Amino acid sequence: MLLAVENTGAQLAPELVSTLTEPFRRGAERLRTHRTGVGLGLAIVETITRAHDGTLTLAPGPAGGLRVTVELPAAAAHTDG
Repeated sequence: MLLAVENTGAQLAPELVSTLTEPFRRGAERLRTHRTGVGLGLAIVETITRAHDGTLTLAPGPAGGLRVTVELPAAAAHTDG
């Protein structure tokens, strides 16, 4: 199974993108300060992805923003009997 999410925003340097799964790490300052986050979202996504033997890929968009891809292995078929 493959899930990909993209957003728009500031251009992110590749070296910054590689740190975004660290807890409390954020890529850029938020424009709206009333909705500040603490930088745990991608750390949680990485933990869940690894727990299910998946792969998490982060890539900066060419015009800005970020593309996050989660790939999970197919579930094994269950047989009763």
